[in-house]
Amino acid sequence: MLKTINILSTAALPWRTGTAILALLRAYYLAQRGLDVCLYLPWIPPKQQLRLFGDAGCGDNGRFPTPSAQASYIRTQLPQPACPCLRIEFYPARYWDALGSILPTVGLPKRLRPSDWLILEEPEHLNWTQPWSRYRERAARITGIVLTNYRYYCEQALPRLPRVADWLERYNRWLIEHRCDDVILLADILPDLAKAQRLLISGIHPAFFDHAGLADNRQNLYFMGKLIWEKGFRELIDLLADGVNHSADQSADRSIDVFGIGRDRAAIADYARARGVQLNFRGLSTAPAADIARYRIFINASKSEMLCTTTAEALGQRKFVILPRDPSNELFYPFQNALCYSSPEEFQACLRHALSHQPVANPLEASLSWDAAVDRLLDYYERGLGRNDERDQM
Repeated sequence: MLKTINILSTAALPWRTGTAILALLRAYYLAQRGLDVCLYLPWIPPKQQLRLFGDAGCGDNGRFPTPSAQASYIRTQLPQPACPCLRIEFYPARYWDALGSILPTVGLPKRLRPSDWLILEEPEHLNWTQPWSRYRERAARITGIVLTNYRYYCEQALPRLPRVADWLERYNRWLIEHRCDDVILLADILPDLAKAQRLLISGIHPAFFDHAGLADNRQNLYFMGKLIWEKGFRELIDLLADGVNHSADQSADRSIDVFGIGRDRAAIADYARARGVQLNFRGLSTAPAADIARYRIFINASKSEMLCTTTAEALGQRKFVILPRDPSNELFYPFQNALCYSSPEEFQACLRHALSHQPVANPLEASLSWDAAVDRLLDYYERGLGRNDERDQM
């Protein structure tokens, strides 16, 4: 019988949206079912925290002096901060600017308590620098959740070195297959990955549902994400610029509000200015559900995630979302408010539709809740018990 769960994540909170909060809410909703859950997060030295968190009104000028101070803040992000079945622990880590990634600086298995189920969020990322890590002694079953398309990141960063992306994908596959009993994919980014199943096991914070359908009638556009090129900013700017250049109305406004911080902000702003596109930088959102409530249209040209949380949040708030046709977005295709494009011409058609229509209520919105996601995750665990027993007998 499942009683104890450990969740090991590379996410450095206190990001209030996107991939970073998935581990926290997954742990919280599992604990709400009465399971004993411990969430392990990276502890970043205070001198590095400001680069990750920004001065967003948390901690001491954007920094946390101790892990306990950060844990106390993290609990304020929960629907109910008092959740006795949820423990939060930290492991030492550092942020590497060259990689744009957080990597552990200690062996991870020895820091984990024994558990019935260990969930590795981004198992490849967790083990890049420690491929020898052995988790078997700490957990009866190990499941990896693959959240990010690292091949895409590598291709964007090193376009002239395609072999590096090939090597990284092979290495990631090896790490995933040798550290996990089974694997959950949110999109078909890694075809033919052994022991993998595509399943929507993430949800959105209930605060987004509270603001559903509150967008005003202005033709306002927004994007939310890290200010790095890999989030599709070049494609986004080019698409908006193309719309202005070919519009019959030369006064057409294609400005877009952008929430987030990141290393490429200045370069992105320069490129947008050169292309005649106005990006209104709004900084890191401290209350994303409220901050985006008034917007009617979310544009997301990124292909870097297995499944983009900010897209799910926009759909949960009953907005139009304009997305490229890509495996990372396939789970959103059935939503009526999801407008997908495969060319600049289709993008312009999607944008014209969004500007001239109102989003509609959709029964599929309920599938984006964390209660529904946890139901699917626990069902996945139960269905895998037989296969897990067979493995133990080998």
